[in-house]
Amino acid sequence: MTGKNLAGRAPGERRFLPRNAVRDTVISIFAGALVSLLISVALPAAWRWNVLAYGTLIAFLINCFCQFFHFVYQRWAVRAGAEPSRLVLAGLYFLGGVLGWLLATAIAIGIGLVPARFMRGLAPHFVPIAGALAIVIGLLFYTWGRMEDRLRKSVERLKEHEFAEKELELAREIQSRLLPPSEIEAGAYRVASRNVAARFVAGDFYDVFPLAGGALGVAVADVSGKGMGASLIMASVKAVLPLVAGEKSVEATLAALNRKLVAELGPREFVALAYARFEPDGRFTLANAGLPDPYVVGGGGAPRALEVAGGRLPLGLRGDVEYRSLEGRLQRDEKLLLFTDGLPEAPKLDGDPIGYPALEQLLGGDSESPGAFLDGLLERLRAATAPTLADDWTAVAVEWTGREGR
Repeated sequence: MTGKNLAGRAPGERRFLPRNAVRDTVISIFAGALVSLLISVALPAAWRWNVLAYGTLIAFLINCFCQFFHFVYQRWAVRAGAEPSRLVLAGLYFLGGVLGWLLATAIAIGIGLVPARFMRGLAPHFVPIAGALAIVIGLLFYTWGRMEDRLRKSVERLKEHEFAEKELELAREIQSRLLPPSEIEAGAYRVASRNVAARFVAGDFYDVFPLAGGALGVAVADVSGKGMGASLIMASVKAVLPLVAGEKSVEATLAALNRKLVAELGPREFVALAYARFEPDGRFTLANAGLPDPYVVGGGGAPRALEVAGGRLPLGLRGDVEYRSLEGRLQRDEKLLLFTDGLPEAPKLDGDPIGYPALEQLLGGDSESPGAFLDGLLERLRAATAPTLADDWTAVAVEWTGREGR
């Protein structure tokens, strides 16, 4: 059974009767009475109350005929998927004006309100006058109603936009609370992270969590798409990742996450993710599922890209991907930089992406703290690219301090 509202319409069904039908009727009756009163005053010999009653009846019946024809035509237009034509409406209003005047005249003669002999002489003049007045007044009411509808819809859109912005601001605040602090000291490591959303809610995310034996897990991810949908996927992956990583190696962690996401995500949804496990002595194990190659920076040397062999397909696309890992070791004050593709793909002023070679040139600050390093990197990247972000920027820098016992 189709549900209907109090007006008898199914939800979302368009209303056909004029929104202000009662108001238009009252205005028409008042106008007819006013014109009749003016005529009776201008012609003192004419019957006064008869003219007033007759003019009021004409206005009422003309309005009823015009609104009926408008209702029937608009209902047909909506069913046919067409926009009502002013030309057709003008013809219908003319017809309504003529029929309304004829019916009002017949009623007035029938009840003795006006003499038949007097009306026969006025008929050739009143027919075009009644039709013309009906066209003018009907089109005025129609135009007025369209303007009111547009104004009402504009106000509704503004309210919806304002409400949506408040909801997005709340979602962004909740998302920021889900992410770890931007500066963390954990054992022998200092970790800094920066997350700049292209929209209110970012599709990128990062996580830092402790593992058994004093190890530290660090992940950076980029969810396909942006907005609320990507944010929900992000929250789901972030909740599961520490649980899976606590029991498995880095490559087995990616494989387990991949199987889970293949079963849950849609055909065009995926998660690009890089995950590294850091041991207290500076050793790390890295696996990568679709993110750019991380860099080791600092130590006085040039940045070194860490390319993991094997399958690099993002999570959630195919269930039979075999992920591999690589092992390395950070020297004192070296940093491992993990980031999403929003950084190398940031557009320059000419629209072309800045690219990896140019990004490598922006990596610097050997002696800086991880936080200062990321702030400098993003500042230099902003200066070299367009002011509007095309994608989220997320970067995490992990520095080994060599103080294992801290």
